[in-house]
Amino acid sequence: MLNIDNYPGWTIAYGGNFEDVVLCRAFKSNGPGTYVDVGAGDPVEGSVTKNLYDLFGWTGVNVEPLNEFYQQLVEGRPNDVNIRAAVASHEGQITFHEVSGAPGRWLGTINDDVAQRYREQGTIVNDYLVPAVPLDSILRAHVTPGFDLLKIDVEGGEAETLASFNLDYWKPRVVLIEAIDPLDHTDSSKPWDTFLTSAGYELQLFDGVNHFYVRHNEPELANAIRVPANVLDKFIPEIFLRI
Repeated sequence: MLNIDNYPGWTIAYGGNFEDVVLCRAFKSNGPGTYVDVGAGDPVEGSVTKNLYDLFGWTGVNVEPLNEFYQQLVEGRPNDVNIRAAVASHEGQITFHEVSGAPGRWLGTINDDVAQRYREQGTIVNDYLVPAVPLDSILRAHVTPGFDLLKIDVEGGEAETLASFNLDYWKPRVVLIEAIDPLDHTDSSKPWDTFLTSAGYELQLFDGVNHFYVRHNEPELANAIRVPANVLDKFIPEIFLRI
């Protein structure tokens, strides 16, 4: 087992694809900021916001429909707003598909097609109703326009999430969104990419899993995000500290 104390000045990377390393590099001179994490998941394992919260003093909003993750967020992120809901284009309730037998991490989706494809593979999928809230409603209650980071990881629900708020009004500086199909890992960005680019966002990095978009008027931020996480960032994956 590695000991982080033996690597002074190095950072623990919690993000599954080291997304947090890229974000820490980009925002290291930013001061305390604000994130909105849709599909926040575990507050530690796989989290792209833990370092922003712990090291940079950021706070934000975590939206998570899976109850186990939501409870962990309540305990692990006391300074954040934690909401148990799925982001959708309407208020009320929506069927949530909990894919508890999926390979790798436990996940869920509001996308009926994704859930059916998991079932066809023999994966256990449990359906139940969860609160549905448009992202616009969440943002109006908790943040101001021009907040720093919007992260979206919703396993096939990206288009509905993006359609549920006014991007031109809220203007997050960076949008980090998972851009591959959860099952076959092909590019899934076609239905929603133009939604971002037409609103003045430019794709700066595809790291094999995620698209990193930056507003067109942030050249320094774009330059810092353009390069994937690498050895010069001096990080140790969190999993290495557990084995």
